[in-house]
Amino acid sequence: MQQLSPLASWQWYAAVDGQQYIFWTCVSLNACFVFSAVVLFLGVEAPYGRYNQAENKDKSNFIMRALSSIDVPAKAAWVIQECPTLLWAAWCFMSADAACKASWGNCLVLLCFSAHYVNRTIIYPLRTRGSKPIPMPVMLMAFAFCFLNGYIQCCSLMRYMVVEVSAPTTLVGIALWATGLYLNLDSDRILRNLRSTGETGYKIPYGACLSTSPAQTSAQRSWSGSASPSPRASPLPASRLPSAHSATSDHGRCPTTTGT
Repeated sequence: MQQLSPLASWQWYAAVDGQQYIFWTCVSLNACFVFSAVVLFLGVEAPYGRYNQAENKDKSNFIMRALSSIDVPAKAAWVIQECPTLLWAAWCFMSADAACKASWGNCLVLLCFSAHYVNRTIIYPLRTRGSKPIPMPVMLMAFAFCFLNGYIQCCSLMRYMVVEVSAPTTLVGIALWATGLYLNLDSDRILRNLRSTGETGYKIPYGACLSTSPAQTSAQRSWSGSASPSPRASPLPASRLPSAHSATSDHGRCPTTTGT
């Protein structure tokens, strides 16, 4: 199969086999993102973090009480919900098309993607302290996103497109991604240090980019950086709408402020 440039991926809606599946999965995910954004802006509070405490559950409606009825320990939930991305990355790299695997640009972008999710799947959960349980439906929705996101991004990079490593968009994108990763790690450190060992309760940090959501801000920078090597490519929906990922996962951890 001929590997196209990222710019040509808009044509995938009429392609065959995997390319068409990827395109329409992107369209479906983007529709879900828009719907989720509308629901959140209307004031619906996801049953997560401070909104998953007993007093808030008692005040919520029947549907929200049902969604938050089964809790999963935070560390386990984060590993389960984020792991599909790393599994897709490993599988797609091992079964990659020869031209994609030989491209330094493809491998570099896949490495950036994998580094983000190594942090989210392994490092972040192991270092959290006093995190509240995650309702099972929230975990399953995050799992579904990560599964589809991993499929789209990794299959695109390792089977259907070639990214030029020396292209200005690639270099700028990697720099932007690195900035987002740094902010993500630094924000995690600040949030993690809000509590002493064994301490519980809700706290809000202040200052710098912490006035809104550090996870959301840094995720936007990371995903925008991942998007830059393919500025018009449809197979990177999370890169096109970085805030959607934040709204469904990181933003859920810090709903309207960065408190934890």
